[in-house]
Amino acid sequence: MDDSRERTGWIKSRIRRQFTELVHLSFPIVLQRLGIMTMGIVDTMMVGRFSARELAYQSIGYVPVATVIIISIGLMTGTMVLTSNAYGAKDYRECGRIWRRSLPYGFVLGMIGFMICLGGETILLLLGQEADIARGGGVVMRAVALGIPMTCLMLACTFFLEGINRPLPGMLFMLAGNIINILLNWMLVYGHAGFEPMGAEGSAWATTTVRTVLGLGMIIYILMMRDHRIFGLRQKVDLRLHRWKRLRHIGYGAGLTNGAEHSGFAALQVFAGWIGPLTLGAMAISFNIYGIPYMIAYGVAGATSVRVGIAYGRRDARDLLLAGTCGMIFNVILMIPMVAILIIFPEQIAGLFTRAPGLVAATVPLIILTAWMLLFDSLQTVAGNALRGRRDIWTPTALYFFSYIMVMVPLSYSLAFTFGRGATGLFESAVVASVISFILLAGRFYYLSLEDLRRL
Repeated sequence: MDDSRERTGWIKSRIRRQFTELVHLSFPIVLQRLGIMTMGIVDTMMVGRFSARELAYQSIGYVPVATVIIISIGLMTGTMVLTSNAYGAKDYRECGRIWRRSLPYGFVLGMIGFMICLGGETILLLLGQEADIARGGGVVMRAVALGIPMTCLMLACTFFLEGINRPLPGMLFMLAGNIINILLNWMLVYGHAGFEPMGAEGSAWATTTVRTVLGLGMIIYILMMRDHRIFGLRQKVDLRLHRWKRLRHIGYGAGLTNGAEHSGFAALQVFAGWIGPLTLGAMAISFNIYGIPYMIAYGVAGATSVRVGIAYGRRDARDLLLAGTCGMIFNVILMIPMVAILIIFPEQIAGLFTRAPGLVAATVPLIILTAWMLLFDSLQTVAGNALRGRRDIWTPTALYFFSYIMVMVPLSYSLAFTFGRGATGLFESAVVASVISFILLAGRFYYLSLEDLRRL
């Protein structure tokens, strides 16, 4: 009886601690991720109110760019995972070495992305877009491409700070970036303060400028941290490839995971472009609206990955299981009110992005579908990040590939074109894929966690 009470007391104590740590860690991460999403929403709103055609240019131009950046995020996830593992083991010098190695790694990834996106118009033509859409989207891609290397440096800094349980500076930098972005969009999109109106291209240049400022600012901040000596942030580090193999290998799996998921959603936007500019604009608005609550979930997922990673670094199987479970429960608690808002107020929300009645009408049913997609897509994100924190890399990658490439892409094409459901069919396929992904990833997490407990 005493053992049972002691065990129950331990569980309650650990659960309280996990939720306390999740709130403490996820709040600034959520705000930082929301800051990233808010920049995109501001761009969409300001360009959408400037011109529906310019919004189509922006929407299709960001498809390849976003794919490159999201794959880069995955490739650099090893920075957060290994930093949190080292921090949990109190190996603070190793945290600093991981950051120093991730900077040149991120810059190389960014330069590869930059070179890919320079061929914007050609890429969009190969994706079957009409000539004018491909031309306008290509202009947007070239302007955004210049900021990709600095974006990757910013990611290295963000992941390092989150890995050592200090997400607040990243949040503050992103807040400043949003203020700058609004001002630059006002100047460049509409043509104020002596500038000519540039539409979507002006918004792209604003994005590149902000990302450059943020990347440089975060590097300077980390180098000037009061306790930089504890982490060895200014010391030389061995950059020979074999010394940081784990950092890259974790990133390979996460990069393929992100690439599989985002490529599936990018295919939906390409299919929308085949249907027509109105559908493409409706998809752009819907994805931006969806991104607000999803970024909240992404912040919870990041916090869950850190908590699981710290428990893994301590070899604490019970705490690891609780960290992942509490992360998923916390996500559901946050998502339910968001789902309700999307279902109840779709027309009012769409009206914030465009004044065109036809575009509002096309967007409303998609917003309602995003509500149903949100709960399961956010849950699978948290489960996937819990697995990353535990350093389970390749099996989740295969599960993502199955759900979002093998299931969602052919299903979306079939529903949209064979069955004539158009954009509605595209979103219906995403709901199905998210449900499948969550079931598979959550099952994998609990299978591994129970195996860990049996070894105790």
